Amino acid sequence: MLPRYTKRGQKALRQLVAYEGVPTNVVRTGGRVVIPKAQRHYCYRGERPYTVLGNMCKHVGWKYSDVVKKLETARVEKATRHHKRTEKLRVAWKTARKEALAKVSKNNLQVLKKFGYA
Repeated sequence: MLPRYTKRGQKALRQLVAYEGVPTNVVRTGGRVVIPKAQRHYCYRGERPYTVLGNMCKHVGWKYSDVVKKLETARVEKATRHHKRTEKLRVAWKTARKEALAKVSKNNLQVLKKFGYA
């Protein structure tokens, strides 16, 4: 609950940002991965009760949890397809690079190695 009639509460309400699902600018940031169950185990105190926002909203009367679940599965499938496609592309680039370096003369290969391209 926010004290929305006080200045502090109004400021907090202005700063509140909520998304339904995962924002598109966060979908593929790469690098680190957060596993919620592991985070809950390592970061939070075990004896403290917790709740998930989606479950809480569903019990209060929110009727779109099934829609969000469906959209989330679609997002995961799309991300999996994208990952497989980029992995194929990465392998193709790697093999093409090896083939191209095999065709380069030794003098040019030394120059490329000198600058870190071979």
